[in-house]
Amino acid sequence: MLEVNKILQLKEEYILHKLDIGNGKFWLFNIENGDVYKLNRISYTILSLIDGKSTVGEINRCLFDKYPNKKPDLILKDFEELIERIRIENIINERR
Repeated sequence: MLEVNKILQLKEEYILHKLDIGNGKFWLFNIENGDVYKLNRISYTILSLIDGKSTVGEINRCLFDKYPNKKPDLILKDFEELIERIRIENIINERR
C-alpha cells in the first residue's frame, strides 16, 4: 500500500499527450530516449494528477470524485498497479 502523504512526480523527461479524436488517444513520451507508452483514459487521468504537489491521498480523492460510480477499492487497486509499473520503469520521483 502506498503512503498517503507521499508526493509523486513524473520525471522531467516525460510528457503526457492527449489527442481529442473519437474517444481520445493518450500517450506518455520520454523526450530523451524516444520511448512511447500508449495509455488508456484512466491511466492518463492518474498520470495527469501526478504533478509533484499532490499527495497520494489527494490524488485518490480526485479519482474517487471523478469516478463516483466505480468502487473505491477498484480505484485504489488500479492506482497502485499503475504506480508499481511506473516505478519499475523509473518514470516517477517520490518524496515525502
